[in-house]
Amino acid sequence: MGLPKLAAPEYTLTLPSTGKELKYRPFLVKEEKLLLLAMESDNEKQIMSATKQVIKSCVLDEVNVDELPTFDIEYIFLWLRGKAKGEVVELKYKCPDCTNEIDLSFNIEDINVHFNDKHQKDIKLTDDLGVVMRYPNIALQSKMKSTGDEKSEDKINNLFKTVESCIDYIYDTETTYPSKDYTAKEMQEFLDSLTDSQFQSIANFFETMPKLAHDVKLHCKNKVKSDGKEKTCGYKEDRTLEGLQSFFG
Repeated sequence: MGLPKLAAPEYTLTLPSTGKELKYRPFLVKEEKLLLLAMESDNEKQIMSATKQVIKSCVLDEVNVDELPTFDIEYIFLWLRGKAKGEVVELKYKCPDCTNEIDLSFNIEDINVHFNDKHQKDIKLTDDLGVVMRYPNIALQSKMKSTGDEKSEDKINNLFKTVESCIDYIYDTETTYPSKDYTAKEMQEFLDSLTDSQFQSIANFFETMPKLAHDVKLHCKNKVKSDGKEKTCGYKEDRTLEGLQSFFG
């Protein structure tokens, strides 16, 4: 006779990018083990692969994890973690004034994806011509972050490749031109033909993309000595936590 199996509870969340409801379960010990091994490796590719694998296992509805925007990935993972290990996150920060630790706690359910009012996926380049963008997935987002250590020439090339990868289609008054139907060279020639202001309007798509963020208030209540007297440090700071890593320290 086999051992009894525990039934994991099921929950629902709303996908920020589409508003679609997804059923999910908390991650289990086997998934947490996978994540811990990936984190110990300190290898970004392994961490990315483990995160996607956990989401694929825990989301019960049909969803293409490889094509999800990064902010969807982060939001889903946040809720998986919350239901598995508790909704309250406790962090510690070093006070810049007294160097003691500041305790901070918040509820995962209060964290949302923030949408910029100026953000647009449909970008008009002229009265008759425009492009519609798609959000970078987690693999492309990882490449975008890696450009920080590269030479200036490589950064510029990677910027153009990123823009090229995120163009869903180009359109004019008569036709739409899906990017998948054209070669990388043809897409590059299109980007090269843009004016600086037109290219910047596309670049603004990335600068204003939705992001997982939460505003917190740091207040140091540690006791410190000054002029032989004990007093409360009192340091205060408003801070915005952004990205998944910042929510877990």
